[in-house]
Amino acid sequence: MRRRYVMLGVLSGSCAGLAAFLLGAAGMASGAAKPHVVVKPTVITVTAGKPVELGFKLSKWSQLPAGTFTFKVTNKGYATHDFKLCTTPVTTSAKNTCVGKVTPMLKRNQSATLTVKLTKKGKYEFLCSVPGHAAAGMKGLLGVGVKVAAPKPASTTANTSGNDNTTTTATTTTPAATTTTPTTGGGGGGGGVSNPDGCPAGTTIVTAGFGGDGDDDDAGGVSDGDGCI
Repeated sequence: MRRRYVMLGVLSGSCAGLAAFLLGAAGMASGAAKPHVVVKPTVITVTAGKPVELGFKLSKWSQLPAGTFTFKVTNKGYATHDFKLCTTPVTTSAKNTCVGKVTPMLKRNQSATLTVKLTKKGKYEFLCSVPGHAAAGMKGLLGVGVKVAAPKPASTTANTSGNDNTTTTATTTTPAATTTTPTTGGGGGGGGVSNPDGCPAGTTIVTAGFGGDGDDDDAGGVSDGDGCI
């Protein structure tokens, strides 16, 4: 009988130990498990070609968190544009070309999506890779963890917000009119009026002693405005 109680006690202790072990293992497993956190990408809306043809308008560009960025690009200009994000941090937007990721060429009202991962803090240049567009001002800086100023395109040709037409201001210069009043000699026989050449009315340049100029009034013909008859 006593032996039976001993066996029961051993079995009970073993079961209790096993249960404690299993509970401890479960607790360790639950403590080690971490919830899966999904980090959403930063979505930026990009408008190309408006409000100016050679410029970009971004919905956000400064003090952005590092990580994945999704750029939703739409061309509202009349020329063909693309959107390129340079993947190496820079200090200025002086360059007009770089290594990075770029959308396809977009015609007017076409759209594209560009996804880029930026993990380093700094300034990243964006630009249009069409030859001449970045040099004309179609570029800017994106600030990841740093502050940058809003893009300031250099182009002065603007698209109006109402009808998407390109508006160009023209300056017209009107030349001043010039009026020339011919000088005529005195009438035949003269009335005592003196010609600007200085000869008395009724005489020719020759007879007045001024020398001839080789035309009709030298011989007493009708005055051509440079002498008297």
